[in-house]
Amino acid sequence: MNVKLAKFLSIILHPVLMPGYALFYLLNFNSYFKTMTSMYEKSALYSIILLNTLVLPMLISYILVRRGLIHSFEMAKREERVIPYISNAILMVVAYYMMRKLMLPKIFYLMILGASAAVVFAVIINLKWKISIHMIGIGAFVGTFFGLSTFMMVDLRFPILLTLLIAGLLGSARLTLGAHTSMQIYAGFFVGFFCEYVILSI
Repeated sequence: MNVKLAKFLSIILHPVLMPGYALFYLLNFNSYFKTMTSMYEKSALYSIILLNTLVLPMLISYILVRRGLIHSFEMAKREERVIPYISNAILMVVAYYMMRKLMLPKIFYLMILGASAAVVFAVIINLKWKISIHMIGIGAFVGTFFGLSTFMMVDLRFPILLTLLIAGLLGSARLTLGAHTSMQIYAGFFVGFFCEYVILSI
């Protein structure tokens, strides 16, 4: 794969964007979720997800870079990832409780709970081994669609096939950039997929 394309894919498929992408697809391109949620619920979901999985994580990473605690947003070294991963896990748990407090549909807070579990696993594994957070993100994306299709009988065949293709491209991109080994790529995808799929079975 071309290095420029690999970098582009790594940016637009960054893990902090995955929850937003999944939510956007479900609320706009799936008739079931599009009709079952009110405008108030949609606004609340977008606000909670964007704040806790994108805006605040990016802000925290920016502060860490400015203070020299991490060298760049890429966080190439395993040791640099500890604080961002822990803060992301906490923010996702906060998002989970916010959704429950607002009495939003169960399926949405289970999705963010699955993502929280995946990040917690990433924190633990990262203490000893550098796992791919990009692949955890896309794995959770795929696991979400598989879980919804299996346990809620929602027709998501097209997004499942599309996200599997995207996952393959992203894995290739991370290998091209030398960011991870093949095992770290596969392990990341499995962790993300497993956490979402299992949590959605509850």
